[in-house]
Amino acid sequence: MSIKSKLIISYVLLIVFSVGILGFLIGNHSRSAVFREVTEKSKGTVELIHNMVSVRNNLLSEKVCTDLHYVEELLNNLGEIRMDYNKEVQVGNYTLPPLYAGNTNLTLDTALADKIKKSIGAIYSIFLLQDDQLIRVSTNLEITGNRAIGTKLSSDHYSNNDCNINNCNIYKKIINNKTYYGSHLIGDDWLITGYKPLLDKDKKVIGAIALGYKGINSYLEKTLNDIKIGKTGYVYVMNSKGDVLVHPNIKGENLSSFAFSQKIIKTKNGIIEYEFQGVSKMASYKYFAPWDLYIIATANYDDLKSSSISIFKTTLFIGIFISLICVIVSLFVANTLVQPINKLKNYMESVSQGDLTVYSDIESKDEIGILSNSFNHMVEENKRLLQEIINHDHMKTEFFSNISHELKTPINMILSTSQLFSFYAKNEQPAITSNKLTHHINIINQNCYRLLRLVNNLIDITKIDSGYMKLNLKNENLIEVVENITLSTVEYVESKGRILIFDTDTEEKFMAFDEEKIERIMLNLISNAVKFTRPKDTIQINVYDKKDKIDISIKDTGIGIPEDKVEKIFERFKQVDPLLNRSHEGSGIGLSLVKSLVEMHNGSISVKSTYNKGTEFIVTLPVKFVPEENTPSQKDDFSKKTNVEKIKIEFSDIYS
Repeated sequence: MSIKSKLIISYVLLIVFSVGILGFLIGNHSRSAVFREVTEKSKGTVELIHNMVSVRNNLLSEKVCTDLHYVEELLNNLGEIRMDYNKEVQVGNYTLPPLYAGNTNLTLDTALADKIKKSIGAIYSIFLLQDDQLIRVSTNLEITGNRAIGTKLSSDHYSNNDCNINNCNIYKKIINNKTYYGSHLIGDDWLITGYKPLLDKDKKVIGAIALGYKGINSYLEKTLNDIKIGKTGYVYVMNSKGDVLVHPNIKGENLSSFAFSQKIIKTKNGIIEYEFQGVSKMASYKYFAPWDLYIIATANYDDLKSSSISIFKTTLFIGIFISLICVIVSLFVANTLVQPINKLKNYMESVSQGDLTVYSDIESKDEIGILSNSFNHMVEENKRLLQEIINHDHMKTEFFSNISHELKTPINMILSTSQLFSFYAKNEQPAITSNKLTHHINIINQNCYRLLRLVNNLIDITKIDSGYMKLNLKNENLIEVVENITLSTVEYVESKGRILIFDTDTEEKFMAFDEEKIERIMLNLISNAVKFTRPKDTIQINVYDKKDKIDISIKDTGIGIPEDKVEKIFERFKQVDPLLNRSHEGSGIGLSLVKSLVEMHNGSISVKSTYNKGTEFIVTLPVKFVPEENTPSQKDDFSKKTNVEKIKIEFSDIYS
């Protein structure tokens, strides 16, 4: 079936299916969807208001702490706090000595109280401690239209209607010279308050300073009244007694006799469906413990039903109209899309087969035209990248070759100078002692070897990358070669305080390998082991015959390699901790070169290491042979000994 037919059939079936089930789905789910949405909105609104009130509570608590300190400083600036026991003042039902701050009489004072209210908007009181009671002697707090002067706090919360359990806690804190912070119910209002002991010059508690802010102020009340949920929904606040504290219509009424109110007070948090004043409602509510309040968001069911019906009608009409449009559009789209898509598909298949000469001639201003242009750009970019890669490889090869030749010239000059200094040292020239001359010669020689080692490694890497390095494979005794290489380094290794041990489980193993490359591999790994071991550490060279392969193990008891660095040691120019090993240097090329040389033998190299315990490199070489005509039939004398100069070069980055 063609793409065009598939598109037309798919569009028609999709449209018929969509229109057919649209009415059914909307009829069954629109009402529940709207209810669920309003429920979630109510819950979210309640949660938001709860968080807002909580934040206000926290902010007011911090403000009370700061402002209480400000009022305390204000009183201290007036002068010393004292009581004049030679005088008496009538405060409500109590006869008390007047309280002074310097020369300012604080008892029955209204000026300071009004000043504090005007400047910071706080409810302020001063209490005097008398007969185990804290009696208000100055305040801007009003109860039933009058200042609350003469009201008290005491330890017995049953003795006075003005006292409750919070009052008792406040009283106990004050008489023990401690500051109280918390919520405090005064009348019908919850105040976020702070009470601080008032001390005389002898540091004796004689009263208290109190400061507080209303939890629900006019601004918060207006904010709550302005919140709407749907057309008829609103938010209101009720306390545990059923008193409505905030409501757009019935503020001040008591709802404790209603079943829904009792359930809200009992369960504290949740969703409830109920009927109030003949109207079915749904509400979400949450309890705010610090102020003993219930935040309730409610909506009418009639409002919810009208919304769901309106959504159903609108959706059904739009669905039918869109269905007609989609049928027409599907026919047009099927005709306009298929032809250029098929053409572009053929171009892509050609490119996927490697033909980068393809060019798309599709020209249009729609997405297919953009896709065609992108395809042409992609082909051109691939051509450019391919040529760039070829040029880059050529430049890289040329660079390494040139830098190698440039480095060899100063190396030869340094070696010539070193030989001249050696001549002077042997003839005991008066300008420099023989020991010093020899010392400097050794330094020059060692750095020459280091440069030669770097150049050799760079040349070999360049050859390997370019494919010019070839193996000179011969059928020889690998055990003998590895043993001779190891023994040739014993003197040097032991001079560094290390112990070198060679062992093998077989005396002979003839196989095809490049002796020179094996020598490079072994010297590099032994040099690496010396660098990363300490005096008296052991380096073990073990050869294991595995029939069809040979394992060469270079194991040491040195510093080891951190677990997270093991995977990186074979990467080119990578070193584990180059800044921590000052007794030796390295370019980070050696192990990468070793890995390449091993892989040229179709072998592999792996590493096992435990940090601060040691490292083991395992070189695995397959046992294979080359035709006998390429190999001497018999080796009577293993005359090829490891060159001392090669050892010096490979070990040149180890300093004493």
